[in-house]
Amino acid sequence: MTLLTHILIAATYAVIAAFIAFVLPGVFDGFNEMTMVVLGGIVFFIGVQFHTLYIWKFGKEDTVNRLLALHQDYQVSIDKLEENKAELDELREKLYKVDNRQNAEIVTEMQVLQTLLGQVIEKSSHSPNLKNNKGELASGTPDVKKKVSHYDLKKKDRSESEVLNIMHHALEGNRVDLYLQPIVALPSRRVIHYEAYSRVRDDDDNVIFPSQYLKLAEDSGLVGTLDNLLLFRCIQVIRRLGPRRPDLRFFCNISSVSLNDKEFFPQFIDFMMENEELSDRLIFEFSQKDVLRQSPMVGRSLSTLGRRGFRFSVDQVMDLNMDLADLSSRYFRYAKVGAELILNRESDIHPDDIKEAFSRYDLDLIIEKIERDQTIIDILDYGVDYGQGYLFGEPRLSSDTQLDI
Repeated sequence: MTLLTHILIAATYAVIAAFIAFVLPGVFDGFNEMTMVVLGGIVFFIGVQFHTLYIWKFGKEDTVNRLLALHQDYQVSIDKLEENKAELDELREKLYKVDNRQNAEIVTEMQVLQTLLGQVIEKSSHSPNLKNNKGELASGTPDVKKKVSHYDLKKKDRSESEVLNIMHHALEGNRVDLYLQPIVALPSRRVIHYEAYSRVRDDDDNVIFPSQYLKLAEDSGLVGTLDNLLLFRCIQVIRRLGPRRPDLRFFCNISSVSLNDKEFFPQFIDFMMENEELSDRLIFEFSQKDVLRQSPMVGRSLSTLGRRGFRFSVDQVMDLNMDLADLSSRYFRYAKVGAELILNRESDIHPDDIKEAFSRYDLDLIIEKIERDQTIIDILDYGVDYGQGYLFGEPRLSSDTQLDI
């Protein structure tokens, strides 16, 4: 009730009392003036009492209502507090599980990397060529202030033993880097995937290209270690990427040496099966030659990964007349074909039907080794959707800020 209302009520019984005390004696002669004044005072007093009683009753009701409202607000706050506490406990439990899972993943990866480096040391102990000319091992991480340069070792007439020595100490000194080359959508040239490559640096941080050491690495048994280090470098990038760009995938080449490594390949399969969340990110790539001569054991192991969601790609295609149905049944979803092979029309499949032939078996065709704009024009005539090559970008260090990841 407002102040104005109280004033009006007080004015009402005051007017009534004044009317009784001063007006009635003049209107009716039978009333005594003193008696009417007293009666008016009594009426005014009674009005004040009723007004006070009304104010007290109204104030009590208002207080009760306020207390009820506060009690309801308190109950709501208690309920919200309980909900927040439950959510906090749930988040804490999830965070604990995530931390434990990530720690377990890191431990597992470190165990695998330790196995790889152990293989390097073991292999080097049996190879007389892998000795440091300076009489000491290169260790530790490279100086980040050094500038990585691309240097052709052939200009210095390095011997095979020197190249192998550089590779050995690059593995021990953490100088094997991950490079990524984009795979783009055509004709927009939007980056949709990346292919992973490994690059080795010597003690002076000069990059040694695979063409200079790959054959020697295969002969010495180090290529399997390089492939597996490439894989785990790629996994580290995926971990950092997190949920961003969920459709972005990384093509990681697995050589025949790694496939036939009886010590590491089973461990690799077990690791992938324990990390099924990587199936949406990793595409394992094999050359056509290796695909055709895969042993039954390797085929069964890869099929196990395929049933867990992992997908594969065939590259270094030399002959387009391959069994596409067989590839599809073995969980291959990508095929990389050189631009020259398509343009030279060395296939029983008509060029205009190549994309449709691959699509019929859920195989995405990626044309690689595109280096000229004219090649794109010729390729687009066949309706190809994806391309890769130096025209779209050369392999860059995975930590390069220019990479779109």
